[in-house]
Amino acid sequence: MATDIRAAGGAAQARIPHHSALNSAFEPSRKSLRALLLATMACVATAGGTAHAQTATGAATGTAAGDARQYDIPAQPLSSALTDFASRAGIQLLYGSDMTANLRSPGVSGRLSVDQALPKLLQGTGLTWRYTDAGTVTLMPAPAVSGDAGSAIQLPEVNVQATAWRSWQPVEGYVAGVTTTGTKTDTPLIESPQSVSVVTRDQMDDQGSQTVSQTLRYTPGVLAEVRPSARYDSVFVRGFGGQGAGAAYVNFLDGLRQQRSISYAIPTVDPWLLERIEILRGPASVLYGQAGSGGIVNLVSRRPTETDTHELRVEAGSNDRLQTMFDAGGKLTEDGRFLYRLTGIGRKSGTQFDDVDDDRIAIAPAITWKPTSDTSLTVLASYQRDPEGGFYNFAPAVGTVLPNRNGRLGSGFYAGDPAYDNYTRNSASIGYQFEHRLSDVWTLRQNARYNHVDSSFSAISLSSLQANQRTANRSISDVDDMANTVAVDNQAQATVATGPVDHTLLFGTDWSRGFARRALGQFTGVTVPTLDIFNPVYGYNFPTARSVQTTRQIQTQLGFYAQDQVAYENWRLTVGVRHDRADSETTVLSAGNSRTSQSDDAFTWRAGLLYLFDTGITPYVNYSTSFLPNSGSYSPARGGGAFSPTKGEQYEAGVKYQPPGLNSFIQLAGYSIRQRDVLTADPLNTLYSVQTGEIRSRGIELEGRASLTSSLDLIGAYSYIDAEVTKSNTAGVAGNRVPQVPHHMASGWVNYRFQSGPLAGLELGGGVRYVGPTAGNDVNSFEVPSYTLADAAIRYDLGALKTQLTGAELTLNVTNLFDKDYVSSCATATACFFGDRRLVLAGVRYKW
Repeated sequence: MATDIRAAGGAAQARIPHHSALNSAFEPSRKSLRALLLATMACVATAGGTAHAQTATGAATGTAAGDARQYDIPAQPLSSALTDFASRAGIQLLYGSDMTANLRSPGVSGRLSVDQALPKLLQGTGLTWRYTDAGTVTLMPAPAVSGDAGSAIQLPEVNVQATAWRSWQPVEGYVAGVTTTGTKTDTPLIESPQSVSVVTRDQMDDQGSQTVSQTLRYTPGVLAEVRPSARYDSVFVRGFGGQGAGAAYVNFLDGLRQQRSISYAIPTVDPWLLERIEILRGPASVLYGQAGSGGIVNLVSRRPTETDTHELRVEAGSNDRLQTMFDAGGKLTEDGRFLYRLTGIGRKSGTQFDDVDDDRIAIAPAITWKPTSDTSLTVLASYQRDPEGGFYNFAPAVGTVLPNRNGRLGSGFYAGDPAYDNYTRNSASIGYQFEHRLSDVWTLRQNARYNHVDSSFSAISLSSLQANQRTANRSISDVDDMANTVAVDNQAQATVATGPVDHTLLFGTDWSRGFARRALGQFTGVTVPTLDIFNPVYGYNFPTARSVQTTRQIQTQLGFYAQDQVAYENWRLTVGVRHDRADSETTVLSAGNSRTSQSDDAFTWRAGLLYLFDTGITPYVNYSTSFLPNSGSYSPARGGGAFSPTKGEQYEAGVKYQPPGLNSFIQLAGYSIRQRDVLTADPLNTLYSVQTGEIRSRGIELEGRASLTSSLDLIGAYSYIDAEVTKSNTAGVAGNRVPQVPHHMASGWVNYRFQSGPLAGLELGGGVRYVGPTAGNDVNSFEVPSYTLADAAIRYDLGALKTQLTGAELTLNVTNLFDKDYVSSCATATACFFGDRRLVLAGVRYKW
């Protein structure tokens, strides 16, 4: 006889025989599914192993059950709660699928062992548990308890909802089980009917990521380094990105938008300050308001934890790079009501471009106050100063990706002038996340942040190349920029049931107001000296701006949204709606002061449906929309009216899979996005724009993540992107590929730790990244070649040599291992960007 058995360990599921045949039948099933995982992932490595499972105390010996871990699992359907618990505890849970039908878990919160947490998680369900073997727990009906009349006593159901989001919490390995970015509620990735990826802290550490863009190198659908630079994190998601004023920058931190200024004051967060990065692919306006059609990247800050953590790093490497980082956190009071976190980094570094530096100092303090088990307040602050903001300039296509009669330019080519060029930036923020559980049903949250950013930018840039293919005409810029922004997001979440249907309801109102000011230098009558690109001479005494044009801008957004996450048996339905109003007012202070204003209203919605098969396979479909306001107006000849928002819609279908017995996650998605009312040049007056543009992007994405054992971590990703300009006023553009977007991208990363034998303490990592050819401009007159890069990492735990050195580790990371000279992309014939050459970074880490 067979029955449906669910194995929760990273939400793994399987159909296996019952009772006596259980253990023997489960093993081959697990092996075959492991083989399927390894064949599917875009990694060249293959490996065996069993699921990462720690043996338990009690019936089994080991650490999983005896060691206390922090759990914050809210009340929810029992199957979802068990999936999350097994992933966090590092165990496998085996149970019949019919056992959990229509049952809810009261959740569990606190620092507990498995033996302490499971009874709380199962309270009121009529289920109990026992250890099947080391690291494996089997659920079963609780035995009847006889009363005076000999009848069974049914334990009352207790519905206790834990407070505090969980998705910020540290994750061991590369597989995160829960996300908030996709729903603004804690939702298992397997139950989110949209494509979401999570880059964990462990992945960032193993790969030695130095910027947020670099952390996204192994993420499907994301072109992270179209313009490699430490200055900004500009990315393309599902073919939507852009250059210049229309570029898509990483601008969400802890679920709130980080507003940029008018020109060059754009916030950038150092990845050392982050716990994880979540990528939501596809339109996200229902939850976040103004957003592009491709998706968003949400940065998640490190938070205070009840577990004491201390880490110090010192690193040195290529381009005279020297940096030190620290991280400390834990309890401020013995009762755990006050917790703290303090993270910081200091860096002094050159770049592959002579006389261009990349320096930074940043610090992020945080404190949490938990006056009761129902209430928490976390205050997050940060300060970051970039006295030297790295490289940000252009190279011509002729001499880089196209032939030049004078030769080829090197990857250190610099079209500006170090005697004049400069970029400094300061940013600071303070905010809080407050949560209070009113009852077993309602929980209230408020997230707020004030953010300041300012920059000073001076640059000489390439504007065109003369007919001799070696003399460059150049332009000059001088801009002082700043922005102050306040953002607030109010949420009310309710967990209710209507008969057999469970609902997680979310109602929200978010508001933001930003003030920006730009001082733009005017260089009337100034001629910038040309540059011989093959024999550059620097050091000119360039003039300062003769006059300054000041622009002030105020932007306000108010949004109302509602969402229902419906759970019925194995079905999950997510529906959300939103209404936004965005207002902006721009004032230009000059001889003839001008003031323009515009207001936009938009309604967006989304719906997603999935089914959780007991095999671990979850197919899903969704539809979602987006809107993004456009500043500016039509030319006077066309009436001068304000632009409408750019709007997008997406159809997506996919399948997610969490293999039985493996701490892993695989997702495959196909999508079609159409973005309308895109700004294009006005054929009557090219100084203005009109809204006749349209971009369509279709594609397929495959991602696999796994921590197969305590020694082996894997990442594999593949993306096919067909991004096309379907409408444009510019001649020869309609029907062309979107510049900078490849048809194919693929990547794979393997990390292995030796835990025994003569190599114990050694850890090796390696990866390969491929980016296919891209169009170099709108008219597709030339192509940028594909490139393949390799990365490597070596670490050694000194505690394997002497116990006195426990916590100390030597590290070595190398990106672009073979020092490939390549061009990452071109936006136009005079705006091509060299990729980063090899970076070697060695260091010492100490944790205690």
